[in-house]
Amino acid sequence: MMKYNWGKIRLGDVCLTNINTYSSRDQWDFVHYLDTGNITSNCIDSIQHIDIKTEKLPSRAKRKVNYNNIIYSTVRPNQRHYGIIKEQPENFLVSTGFTVIEVDSDKVDADYLYFLLSSDSITESLSAIAEQSTSAYPSIKPSDIENLEILLPTLSEQKQIACILKALDDKIALNQQINKNLEEQAQAIYKAWFMDFEPFDGEMPSDWSFGTLEDLGNKIVCGKTPSTKRKEYYDGEIPFVTIPDMHNQIFITETERYLSNQGAESQPTKTLAKNSVCVSCIGTAGLVSLISRDSQTNQQINSITPKDGISPYYVYHLMKSLSETIRQLGASGSTIVNLNKSQFAKIEATIPSVEVMKSFDEALNPVFELILSNQQMNIRLSALRDTLLPRLISGEIDVSGIDIKP
Repeated sequence: MMKYNWGKIRLGDVCLTNINTYSSRDQWDFVHYLDTGNITSNCIDSIQHIDIKTEKLPSRAKRKVNYNNIIYSTVRPNQRHYGIIKEQPENFLVSTGFTVIEVDSDKVDADYLYFLLSSDSITESLSAIAEQSTSAYPSIKPSDIENLEILLPTLSEQKQIACILKALDDKIALNQQINKNLEEQAQAIYKAWFMDFEPFDGEMPSDWSFGTLEDLGNKIVCGKTPSTKRKEYYDGEIPFVTIPDMHNQIFITETERYLSNQGAESQPTKTLAKNSVCVSCIGTAGLVSLISRDSQTNQQINSITPKDGISPYYVYHLMKSLSETIRQLGASGSTIVNLNKSQFAKIEATIPSVEVMKSFDEALNPVFELILSNQQMNIRLSALRDTLLPRLISGEIDVSGIDIKP
């Protein structure tokens, strides 16, 4: 039941949208630019640095943003390309594909509004509006966001609710940063051992050999999509990995789609064991992730299940170092990168000795186990946040008596 001191308001009455626009009069020498596809659920994977003196600025690079602005993609809201700006580089622009929301801080807490807009109920409401649009893609207008009726607690309660949810998000972000640092340390060890040969007096040991990727694996698997006409093949518990699941993921711990046992059994040779290494080879090529449990992938991904004595962490870092090679081999003059299984298997690779592989695996196993543990913790934290969010913003959980220091 709605609390007596909460009321419904029109969002546009407490915020402004798209009020700051870049023009040549700003006389900037460079721009940092964020496109819609490079942020998901407030996680930014990359920001472009563009030297305006030598490079052409994308036509969509127009929206200026400020601290505590909320950015919300107008295309396919269900893909959750949104976030709240806390830190931004100098001369920062975002795409006109975003609606940029600036709140009236005397009435609305920006963090509270961000969490409200990221709730399933709002996302589903805007997605339904987008599906009715006449645009080439399901999309919304800034006015669709402005016309939302939202439940508004008192400002102090907004801050308390936001503080609870932000604490969970901050822990998730901390785990992500820890994992980034751990991966960088692992990468440094890989480089020292297998590129600079530091433990071997700067020279590759004579008992190492040269071969190809197929020499590293028991099998190389090109994934396949089970028949989508068979509904019984889907909505089970077996991860079905596609390229969107691989972005910024060291381990694949969650996927957008899952197979049933029947779906996986319809193509048993496509099942990958834990620590198989997935590499995207069609479209967005060169992404590399490890499998965290038995899974299958679609046909855009080639995967290596390492042989006994071959460290999966060696294969993982080797494939990371070959990302650009994979993109170039798959380009072949085509606008879409497409590296088939046979081409992939023949990529040249250095094959260290079994003893060195074993030592490397022993050194990095605790690092990667911690990375996986942190990723799994983040799944639980995200689930807790997503459970609390609707109950907090509806007033079902009363925060007025909780002593929280925002």
